[in-house]
Amino acid sequence: MTIISQQEKPINISRSGTFADLLVRYIRERNGGDAPAIYSAARIDRRTYSAIVSNPFRAVSKRTAIQFALALRLERGDADRLLLAAGYALSPAIPEDIVVAAFIAGGEYDMFKINERLSALGMKVMS
Repeated sequence: MTIISQQEKPINISRSGTFADLLVRYIRERNGGDAPAIYSAARIDRRTYSAIVSNPFRAVSKRTAIQFALALRLERGDADRLLLAAGYALSPAIPEDIVVAAFIAGGEYDMFKINERLSALGMKVMS
């Protein structure tokens, strides 16, 4: 099944697999398989990461998916694919999503800076 993302580029979700599959693939491709570095950077504990990858159909929160996208330093298209695999998208109607999308577009993945901006705007910060 192909759908159209916000940038009007087709995303083939049937090839992406589950969130866990895509997460593991990105960790291997982007980080040489160093999962502890990624889940630590995402502020996700080892147990939660293990639960996600050991149960490919385990639901994850939108924030968790975003935190992994930031930790992996994914460009917007890949971040969209990862979020879509979890059942989410960055929405232009949600202020927090706009902030996150702007940071990703600017190549800035530092969660501390993103949290500072969210906090300054009176929005809920990432965990």
